[in-house]
Amino acid sequence: MKEEQFIKANSNTWRELEELSAIINKKGIKTLPSSDVKKFLSTFRQSSHHLAYARTHYPQSSVVTYLNSLVSKCHSNVYAVRKFSPGAVLKYIGFEFPRLLKEYKWYLLSSFGFFAFGVALSLILTALNSNNASIFLPQDMIEGVKSGKAGSGGQWNYPLVSSQIMVNNITVSLKAFAFGITLGLGTMYVLFMNGALLGSLTALMYMYGDPKNFWSLILPHGVFELTAIFISGAAGLIIAKHLLLPGDYSRKHALIDGSKKAVSLIMGVVFMLIIAGIIEGFFTPLNISADIKLAFAGITAVVLIAYFSIPYVIKMKN
Repeated sequence: MKEEQFIKANSNTWRELEELSAIINKKGIKTLPSSDVKKFLSTFRQSSHHLAYARTHYPQSSVVTYLNSLVSKCHSNVYAVRKFSPGAVLKYIGFEFPRLLKEYKWYLLSSFGFFAFGVALSLILTALNSNNASIFLPQDMIEGVKSGKAGSGGQWNYPLVSSQIMVNNITVSLKAFAFGITLGLGTMYVLFMNGALLGSLTALMYMYGDPKNFWSLILPHGVFELTAIFISGAAGLIIAKHLLLPGDYSRKHALIDGSKKAVSLIMGVVFMLIIAGIIEGFFTPLNISADIKLAFAGITAVVLIAYFSIPYVIKMKN
């Protein structure tokens, strides 16, 4: 094909790409309707192929310079990398995260439901027969609670149990999210089993241990940790839903879309686990009364409720 024919055949595509690029540079890509975004990506790909063709057949032509400039200018809009912004982080923590929780509240409630079912079932089974605790708990933990001792001697180490549960909760958070890829079956199993662990251990504590001391070491950081688990489970269920019901998308693109939504929640989960870790490291070990620790746990619950209510408060004001 002669150069003149090449330019005449494709100039409309280049002009269209220029016009869309100008709009994006001026107003941002989010202002474009989805049809124009698809058109922009399509014309960008075509122009990239035209550039490769021109470099091969018209290496000394000005059309190569023009297309190289056009494609380079659009490249940053296609492969843009978001820069870290402290303001964006504060906005996410202050508003976007609770807004997302409101948006995905049914996933969150479903996640809590699987956990609560595990708690209820294991608590009842263990309360009826303490030997049933072996279904959910390691044998050494069961024997430790029953005997009131840890290992071969000494009193039962409540802080050790608390730390073990904290490590378990962090692991569960990650698994609950990642196992969404198993169509949600892994997520539901993880939530149920973690609830069952807590339910069975609670029943044993009320039968053989010191429940007040136990809760005073679990709840101060546990309020944040358990909430983080429920949110991680919700993230896993979002992935599962997009895989099971892709709608107009292919399953591949539905998975990508669902994963993006899920990851937006996981960023908040990390934030909550950091707070829980700080509480576990600096407050839980303090030599203060169990009543004060339980009161602190109550305060953390109130703070979380108030934090998650931010979108509703803003909606009421508007």
